Amino acid sequence: MEKLNHPSRHGQTLVEFALILLVLLTLAVFIFDLGRAVYYYSAIQNAAREGVRYGAVNPVVGPTTVTEDAPGMKAAAVNYAIGLGLELSEVQAGMGTPEIVGGYANPTVKVSIAYTFTPATPLLANFLSGGVITLRGQSVMRTEWLPR
Repeated sequence: MEKLNHPSRHGQTLVEFALILLVLLTLAVFIFDLGRAVYYYSAIQNAAREGVRYGAVNPVVGPTTVTEDAPGMKAAAVNYAIGLGLELSEVQAGMGTPEIVGGYANPTVKVSIAYTFTPATPLLANFLSGGVITLRGQSVMRTEWLPR
């Protein structure tokens, strides 16, 4: 029997695995960032809803007027945005467009949030303009009170 003269291929599998591992780890971190972005978007929507709910049931009652509690709405939204580090400056709160209900112009309150999401992956940030994504959430609700 004659021995075939083939070059050694003992390290080929290790090199192939190292090349594929880089791609798999990058893909895993992209998926991790996508999951974080979806969580942050959901948390922002929930925070806007809670802030507007606070404003719908807690008016500021003055001697001649009843109006929204914008600082309270902002604080409620920030307190409900768990894990985001949301700042008051990223939350806008105020009156919305009134709705006619039962012949009365029932006021609405509105909360809008604009949050800057920074991905954990520098490679992903290179594909985004400015390296960040602005996530926006908004909620509008009819109030449970009427203006005077």
